[in-house]
Amino acid sequence: MDKEITSKKLVRGAFESADLPRLPFIPWIFTHAARLAQIPLRRMFTDPTQYAKCLQNARKLYGYDAITGSFDSSLEMEICGCPVSWGGDYEAPSASPRPDFDFGNLKDVDVEGAGKTGRFGTVIESLRRINIVSGTNLALAAVVSGPLTVTAGLTGRDLVKDFTERPEEAMRAVEATSAFLLKVVQIYSQLQLDIIAIADKLMAVFPEAHLPWLKSTLSPIVNTIRFYNAYSVLLPGESSPASLSNLIDLGFDGIVAAGIDLNTWNELKGGRPCILGKAIPAHLFTTGKKELQGYIETLVKRDTEPGTFLTTDWEVPPDTPPENIHLVMKMISQG
Repeated sequence: MDKEITSKKLVRGAFESADLPRLPFIPWIFTHAARLAQIPLRRMFTDPTQYAKCLQNARKLYGYDAITGSFDSSLEMEICGCPVSWGGDYEAPSASPRPDFDFGNLKDVDVEGAGKTGRFGTVIESLRRINIVSGTNLALAAVVSGPLTVTAGLTGRDLVKDFTERPEEAMRAVEATSAFLLKVVQIYSQLQLDIIAIADKLMAVFPEAHLPWLKSTLSPIVNTIRFYNAYSVLLPGESSPASLSNLIDLGFDGIVAAGIDLNTWNELKGGRPCILGKAIPAHLFTTGKKELQGYIETLVKRDTEPGTFLTTDWEVPPDTPPENIHLVMKMISQG
Protein backbone atom coordinates (compact mmCIF):
# COMPACT_ATOMS: atom_id res chain seq x y z
CA MET A 1 0.00 0.00 0.00
CA ASP A 2 1.20 3.49 -0.84
CA LYS A 3 3.20 5.06 1.98
CA GLU A 4 1.58 8.40 1.08
CA ILE A 5 -1.88 7.17 2.00
CA THR A 6 -4.06 9.99 3.32
CA SER A 7 -5.21 10.24 6.92
CA LYS A 8 -8.80 9.78 5.77
CA LYS A 9 -7.93 6.49 4.03
CA LEU A 10 -5.97 5.36 7.09
CA VAL A 11 -8.94 5.95 9.37
CA ARG A 12 -11.53 4.42 7.09
CA GLY A 13 -9.15 1.54 6.34
CA ALA A 14 -8.93 0.72 10.04
CA PHE A 15 -12.69 0.22 10.19
CA GLU A 16 -12.49 -1.97 7.09
CA SER A 17 -9.70 -4.06 8.71
CA ALA A 18 -7.38 -3.17 5.82
CA ASP A 19 -3.62 -3.70 5.84
CA LEU A 20 -2.25 -0.22 6.60
CA PRO A 21 1.27 1.24 6.55
CA ARG A 22 0.85 2.59 10.09
CA LEU A 23 -1.66 2.74 12.90
CA PRO A 24 -4.06 5.69 12.52
CA PHE A 25 -4.04 8.02 15.53
CA ILE A 26 -7.34 9.65 16.50
CA PRO A 27 -6.83 11.63 19.73
CA TRP A 28 -9.88 13.48 21.04
CA ILE A 29 -8.30 16.94 20.89
CA PHE A 30 -10.55 19.93 21.39
CA THR A 31 -9.89 22.13 24.43
CA HIS A 32 -6.15 21.58 23.96
CA ALA A 33 -6.48 23.15 20.49
CA ALA A 34 -7.94 26.29 22.04
CA ARG A 35 -5.15 26.34 24.63
CA LEU A 36 -2.51 26.10 21.91
CA ALA A 37 -4.04 29.10 20.14
CA GLN A 38 -4.53 30.94 23.44
CA ILE A 39 -8.16 31.59 22.56
CA PRO A 40 -10.59 31.09 25.47
CA LEU A 41 -13.22 28.45 24.73
CA ARG A 42 -16.07 30.86 25.31
CA ARG A 43 -14.72 33.22 22.62
CA MET A 44 -13.89 30.36 20.27
CA PHE A 45 -17.53 29.23 20.36
CA THR A 46 -18.67 32.64 19.07
CA ASP A 47 -16.66 32.61 15.85
CA PRO A 48 -16.67 29.71 13.34
CA THR A 49 -13.57 31.13 11.64
CA GLN A 50 -11.50 31.06 14.84
CA TYR A 51 -13.03 27.74 15.87
CA ALA A 52 -12.10 26.03 12.61
CA LYS A 53 -8.64 27.61 12.58
CA CYS A 54 -7.88 26.35 16.11
CA LEU A 55 -8.76 22.77 15.19
CA GLN A 56 -6.91 22.91 11.87
CA ASN A 57 -3.76 24.40 13.39
CA ALA A 58 -3.59 21.80 16.16
CA ARG A 59 -3.85 19.01 13.63
CA LYS A 60 -1.25 20.66 11.38
CA LEU A 61 1.14 20.93 14.35
CA TYR A 62 0.92 17.27 15.34
CA GLY A 63 -0.15 15.40 12.19
CA TYR A 64 -2.77 13.09 13.75
CA ASP A 65 -5.44 11.60 11.54
CA ALA A 66 -8.84 13.06 12.50
CA ILE A 67 -10.12 16.43 13.67
CA THR A 68 -12.64 16.29 16.53
CA GLY A 69 -15.41 18.87 16.21
CA SER A 70 -16.03 19.30 19.93
CA PHE A 71 -15.85 17.47 23.25
CA ASP A 72 -18.35 19.09 25.57
CA SER A 73 -21.07 17.26 27.51
CA SER A 74 -22.91 20.52 28.21
CA LEU A 75 -23.61 21.18 24.53
CA GLU A 76 -26.55 18.78 24.19
CA MET A 77 -27.98 19.88 27.54
CA GLU A 78 -27.81 23.51 26.43
CA ILE A 79 -29.81 22.64 23.30
CA CYS A 80 -32.40 21.13 25.66
CA GLY A 81 -32.74 24.48 27.42
CA CYS A 82 -30.43 24.08 30.42
CA PRO A 83 -28.43 27.21 31.30
CA VAL A 84 -24.64 26.88 31.22
CA SER A 85 -22.01 28.60 33.36
CA TRP A 86 -18.39 29.16 32.38
CA GLY A 87 -15.35 28.55 34.54
CA GLY A 88 -11.76 29.00 33.43
CA ASP A 89 -10.70 29.96 29.92
CA TYR A 90 -9.99 26.36 28.98
CA GLU A 91 -12.70 24.58 30.94
CA ALA A 92 -15.86 23.34 29.26
CA PRO A 93 -18.93 25.04 30.73
CA SER A 94 -21.20 23.18 33.11
CA ALA A 95 -24.93 22.86 32.50
CA SER A 96 -27.35 23.26 35.38
CA PRO A 97 -29.65 20.24 35.91
CA ARG A 98 -33.35 20.64 36.52
CA PRO A 99 -34.77 17.98 38.89
CA ASP A 100 -38.26 18.59 37.47
CA PHE A 101 -37.12 18.33 33.84
CA ASP A 102 -39.99 17.21 31.59
CA PHE A 103 -38.64 14.68 29.10
CA GLY A 104 -41.90 14.86 27.20
CA ASN A 105 -40.84 18.30 25.95
CA LEU A 106 -37.73 16.95 24.19
CA LYS A 107 -39.75 16.06 21.11
CA ASP A 108 -40.47 19.78 20.63
CA VAL A 109 -36.83 20.95 20.77
CA ASP A 110 -35.85 22.62 17.49
CA VAL A 111 -32.56 20.80 16.98
CA GLU A 112 -32.27 21.86 13.35
CA GLY A 113 -32.65 25.50 14.35
CA ALA A 114 -30.09 25.07 17.12
CA GLY A 115 -27.64 23.81 14.48
CA LYS A 116 -27.76 27.23 12.84
CA THR A 117 -27.27 29.47 15.89
CA GLY A 118 -25.36 29.65 19.18
CA ARG A 119 -22.62 27.23 20.22
CA PHE A 120 -24.04 24.25 18.34
CA GLY A 121 -24.33 26.37 15.21
CA THR A 122 -20.64 27.30 15.52
CA VAL A 123 -19.65 23.64 15.78
CA ILE A 124 -21.69 22.68 12.71
CA GLU A 125 -20.51 25.61 10.58
CA SER A 126 -16.88 25.02 11.56
CA LEU A 127 -17.00 21.34 10.62
CA ARG A 128 -18.68 22.25 7.35
CA ARG A 129 -15.84 24.65 6.52
CA ILE A 130 -13.12 22.18 7.52
CA ASN A 131 -14.76 19.52 5.39
CA ILE A 132 -14.74 21.81 2.35
CA VAL A 133 -11.02 22.54 2.78
CA SER A 134 -9.67 19.22 4.08
CA GLY A 135 -12.41 16.60 3.90
CA THR A 136 -10.90 14.78 0.92
CA ASN A 137 -7.70 13.90 2.77
CA LEU A 138 -8.49 14.27 6.47
CA ALA A 139 -10.94 12.34 8.63
CA LEU A 140 -13.48 14.34 10.63
CA ALA A 141 -15.19 13.23 13.82
CA ALA A 142 -18.02 14.48 16.00
CA VAL A 143 -18.40 13.53 19.65
CA VAL A 144 -21.98 13.37 20.96
CA SER A 145 -22.80 12.83 24.62
CA GLY A 146 -24.64 9.53 25.04
CA PRO A 147 -28.27 9.17 26.16
CA LEU A 148 -27.46 7.90 29.65
CA THR A 149 -25.10 10.80 30.35
CA VAL A 150 -27.50 13.40 28.96
CA THR A 151 -30.50 11.96 30.81
CA ALA A 152 -28.61 11.97 34.11
CA GLY A 153 -27.27 15.46 33.43
CA LEU A 154 -30.67 16.96 32.69
CA THR A 155 -32.06 15.99 36.10
CA GLY A 156 -28.92 15.55 38.22
CA ARG A 157 -30.22 12.16 39.35
CA ASP A 158 -28.32 8.87 39.78
CA LEU A 159 -29.59 7.13 36.65
CA VAL A 160 -28.10 3.72 37.44
CA LYS A 161 -29.92 3.78 40.78
CA ASP A 162 -33.11 4.86 39.02
CA PHE A 163 -32.93 1.80 36.78
CA THR A 164 -33.01 -0.32 39.90
CA GLU A 165 -35.68 1.58 41.81
CA ARG A 166 -37.90 3.04 39.06
CA PRO A 167 -36.95 1.28 35.81
CA GLU A 168 -40.02 2.17 33.74
CA GLU A 169 -39.69 5.88 34.44
CA ALA A 170 -35.94 5.73 33.73
CA MET A 171 -36.54 3.90 30.45
CA ARG A 172 -39.05 6.50 29.27
CA ALA A 173 -36.59 9.29 30.05
CA VAL A 174 -33.70 7.62 28.19
CA GLU A 175 -35.94 6.80 25.22
CA ALA A 176 -36.98 10.45 24.95
CA THR A 177 -33.35 11.57 25.22
CA SER A 178 -32.26 9.06 22.58
CA ALA A 179 -34.92 10.35 20.17
CA PHE A 180 -33.61 13.87 20.75
CA LEU A 181 -29.99 12.78 20.24
CA LEU A 182 -30.96 11.03 17.02
CA LYS A 183 -31.80 14.48 15.62
CA VAL A 184 -28.40 15.78 16.76
CA VAL A 185 -26.68 12.83 15.09
CA GLN A 186 -28.63 13.41 11.87
CA ILE A 187 -27.35 16.98 11.67
CA TYR A 188 -23.76 15.82 12.15
CA SER A 189 -24.25 12.98 9.69
CA GLN A 190 -25.37 15.35 6.95
CA LEU A 191 -21.90 16.93 7.11
CA GLN A 192 -20.45 13.69 5.65
CA LEU A 193 -18.20 12.98 8.62
CA ASP A 194 -16.12 9.83 9.01
CA ILE A 195 -16.76 9.09 12.71
CA ILE A 196 -19.51 9.95 15.14
CA ALA A 197 -18.48 8.95 18.65
CA ILE A 198 -20.95 8.50 21.49
CA ALA A 199 -19.30 9.48 24.79
CA ASP A 200 -21.09 7.88 27.72
CA LYS A 201 -19.25 6.73 30.85
CA LEU A 202 -22.47 5.36 32.34
CA MET A 203 -22.67 2.59 29.75
CA ALA A 204 -19.75 0.72 31.36
CA VAL A 205 -21.66 0.50 34.67
CA PHE A 206 -25.14 0.05 33.22
CA PRO A 207 -27.18 -2.86 34.64
CA GLU A 208 -26.59 -5.91 32.44
CA ALA A 209 -30.23 -6.96 32.59
CA HIS A 210 -31.24 -3.82 30.69
CA LEU A 211 -28.60 -4.06 27.91
CA PRO A 212 -30.94 -5.65 25.31
CA TRP A 213 -33.35 -2.75 25.85
CA LEU A 214 -30.46 -0.26 25.60
CA LYS A 215 -29.34 -1.83 22.31
CA SER A 216 -32.81 -1.39 20.82
CA THR A 217 -32.87 2.22 22.03
CA LEU A 218 -29.46 2.95 20.48
CA SER A 219 -30.11 1.14 17.21
CA PRO A 220 -31.69 4.12 15.38
CA ILE A 221 -28.63 6.24 16.22
CA VAL A 222 -26.11 3.59 15.13
CA ASN A 223 -28.08 2.78 11.98
CA THR A 224 -28.37 6.46 11.01
CA ILE A 225 -24.61 6.91 11.33
CA ARG A 226 -24.08 3.92 9.00
CA PHE A 227 -26.70 5.19 6.55
CA TYR A 228 -24.57 8.30 6.04
CA ASN A 229 -21.43 6.18 5.46
CA ALA A 230 -19.83 7.12 8.77
CA TYR A 231 -18.62 4.86 11.57
CA SER A 232 -20.07 4.74 15.08
CA VAL A 233 -17.62 4.61 18.00
CA LEU A 234 -18.45 4.16 21.69
CA LEU A 235 -16.37 6.08 24.22
CA PRO A 236 -17.21 4.45 27.59
CA GLY A 237 -14.28 5.90 29.56
CA GLU A 238 -12.85 3.34 31.97
CA SER A 239 -14.12 -0.17 31.41
CA SER A 240 -13.31 -3.73 32.48
CA PRO A 241 -13.05 -6.74 30.16
CA ALA A 242 -16.37 -8.00 31.55
CA SER A 243 -18.18 -4.76 30.77
CA LEU A 244 -16.55 -4.54 27.33
CA SER A 245 -17.93 -7.94 26.39
CA ASN A 246 -21.42 -6.63 27.10
CA LEU A 247 -20.81 -3.30 25.34
CA ILE A 248 -19.80 -5.06 22.12
CA ASP A 249 -23.39 -6.33 21.95
CA LEU A 250 -24.66 -2.76 21.57
CA GLY A 251 -23.69 -2.80 17.90
CA PHE A 252 -21.16 0.01 17.53
CA ASP A 253 -18.59 -0.21 14.74
CA GLY A 254 -15.79 0.43 17.24
CA ILE A 255 -15.22 0.72 20.98
CA VAL A 256 -12.43 2.64 22.70
CA ALA A 257 -10.70 0.83 25.57
CA ALA A 258 -7.46 1.28 27.48
CA GLY A 259 -5.22 -1.59 28.59
CA ILE A 260 -6.68 -4.15 26.18
CA ASP A 261 -4.41 -6.01 23.74
CA LEU A 262 -5.69 -7.38 20.47
CA ASN A 263 -5.68 -11.02 21.57
CA THR A 264 -7.83 -10.21 24.59
CA TRP A 265 -10.10 -8.10 22.40
CA ASN A 266 -10.62 -10.89 19.89
CA GLU A 267 -11.51 -13.28 22.70
CA LEU A 268 -13.99 -10.79 24.13
CA LYS A 269 -15.77 -10.06 20.87
CA GLY A 270 -15.96 -13.69 19.78
CA GLY A 271 -16.40 -12.90 16.11
CA ARG A 272 -18.81 -10.01 16.59
CA PRO A 273 -18.08 -7.16 14.12
CA CYS A 274 -16.48 -4.39 16.18
CA ILE A 275 -13.00 -2.88 15.95
CA LEU A 276 -10.80 -1.78 18.84
CA GLY A 277 -9.72 1.76 19.56
CA LYS A 278 -6.54 1.06 21.52
CA ALA A 279 -6.63 3.90 23.99
CA ILE A 280 -3.87 5.76 25.76
CA PRO A 281 -5.30 6.94 29.11
CA ALA A 282 -5.73 10.69 28.70
CA HIS A 283 -4.12 11.44 32.07
CA LEU A 284 -0.79 10.05 30.80
CA PHE A 285 -0.44 13.05 28.50
CA THR A 286 0.17 15.31 31.47
CA THR A 287 2.81 13.03 33.01
CA GLY A 288 6.43 12.72 32.05
CA LYS A 289 7.45 11.28 28.71
CA LYS A 290 8.85 8.12 30.28
CA GLU A 291 5.51 6.86 31.59
CA LEU A 292 3.71 7.70 28.35
CA GLN A 293 6.40 6.06 26.22
CA GLY A 294 6.39 2.96 28.41
CA TYR A 295 2.63 2.54 28.04
CA ILE A 296 2.78 2.84 24.26
CA GLU A 297 5.70 0.42 23.97
CA THR A 298 3.83 -2.15 26.04
CA LEU A 299 0.49 -1.94 24.28
CA VAL A 300 1.15 -0.72 20.76
CA LYS A 301 3.10 -2.79 18.27
CA ARG A 302 5.02 -1.03 15.58
CA ASP A 303 3.49 -3.33 12.97
CA THR A 304 -0.13 -2.36 12.46
CA GLU A 305 -2.84 -4.77 13.54
CA PRO A 306 -5.84 -4.78 11.15
CA GLY A 307 -9.06 -3.66 12.79
CA THR A 308 -7.46 -1.30 15.30
CA PHE A 309 -6.68 2.39 15.66
CA LEU A 310 -4.81 4.34 18.30
CA THR A 311 -6.75 6.87 20.32
CA THR A 312 -7.23 8.31 23.81
CA ASP A 313 -9.79 7.07 26.31
CA TRP A 314 -11.21 10.59 26.76
CA GLU A 315 -10.41 14.16 25.78
CA VAL A 316 -6.73 15.09 25.72
CA PRO A 317 -6.20 17.47 28.70
CA PRO A 318 -5.86 21.14 27.70
CA ASP A 319 -2.52 21.54 29.52
CA THR A 320 -0.87 18.61 27.72
CA PRO A 321 2.76 19.43 26.82
CA PRO A 322 3.02 19.41 22.99
CA GLU A 323 6.11 17.19 23.12
CA ASN A 324 3.99 14.35 24.52
CA ILE A 325 1.72 14.31 21.48
CA HIS A 326 4.72 14.62 19.18
CA LEU A 327 6.17 11.58 20.96
CA VAL A 328 3.13 9.46 20.11
CA MET A 329 3.27 10.46 16.45
CA LYS A 330 6.99 9.67 16.32
CA MET A 331 6.51 6.24 17.87
CA ILE A 332 3.73 5.13 15.51
CA SER A 333 5.58 6.48 12.46
CA GLN A 334 8.83 4.61 13.08
CA GLY A 335 9.81 1.46 11.27
